[in-house]
Amino acid sequence: MGETMTTTLKRWFGAIATMFANPGALLVFATIYAFLLVASYIFISIREATIWQVLVTYALMVLIPLGFFVLQAAIINRATDEKLRWRVILIDALKFFVVCIPVLLVVWLLYYLLNKLSARYPAPVVEVLPTNQIELPPPTPPLHWPSLIFSTLRFVLWGVAFPLATIHLWIAVAGGAVRTLFGNGVKSFFKRIGSALARAFSPDSVLLYGLGLIVFFVLPYVILVPTFTVNGNKREFAVFVLRLLLSFVFSLIGWVWTLTAFARTVPGLPPDISPTPVAQPTEAAA
Repeated sequence: MGETMTTTLKRWFGAIATMFANPGALLVFATIYAFLLVASYIFISIREATIWQVLVTYALMVLIPLGFFVLQAAIINRATDEKLRWRVILIDALKFFVVCIPVLLVVWLLYYLLNKLSARYPAPVVEVLPTNQIELPPPTPPLHWPSLIFSTLRFVLWGVAFPLATIHLWIAVAGGAVRTLFGNGVKSFFKRIGSALARAFSPDSVLLYGLGLIVFFVLPYVILVPTFTVNGNKREFAVFVLRLLLSFVFSLIGWVWTLTAFARTVPGLPPDISPTPVAQPTEAAA
């Protein structure tokens, strides 16, 4: 376990040099990421009242997923080939979208089953009796273990299992490896997918993703979500802009860093496992 952690940390910190080796590529990633944030905000805030607003909404429904998968393909392409090949990136973005569909369907089915199961264990209702005395804070409800367990399982499913599975499948099909994915029949297909998913949930892979989760999710959350008061409107606005900027930087750098580390350490799809040929005895010379 200690050796695995040491190796993972070396891979994690070794990805820093790769990430900052080409500032131009990092600027491209930041531009695409900024576009995704702005487009997502417009998509959420726009109201379908006029024809052009409806057209913009439909256009964003296409551009946002396209930009997302292009960003992932560009990061992986930059980490593996040390350059941005836009033709390959666009093809890989389409592959990423295709391999995400079955994984997303499985995750959605598991999430649906979790919701059905959690509905059988509802949290108890805490009644607050009226009183004529001084208002007291409401009593803290007791810990409901089923709610805690199901919430944890939902986070593991959406926050860990789904990203890890998709990242490994992205790397597996990137750069033209999709032919080996569908080669040699259905049995070989499921065998190779199973091998890729087994590597996705290996201890070093989970540890590598956990380190990235701290940078691209936990730090931006700690910076952006907590509220505090600052004297003066200008100062408060400046602090708010700074918090947005730091959240943007940490989320982008953390994700690029994590995906780069995976792309440089995760191998492609394993070759098909075929039985070892048995040597046949040669016939005696006549």
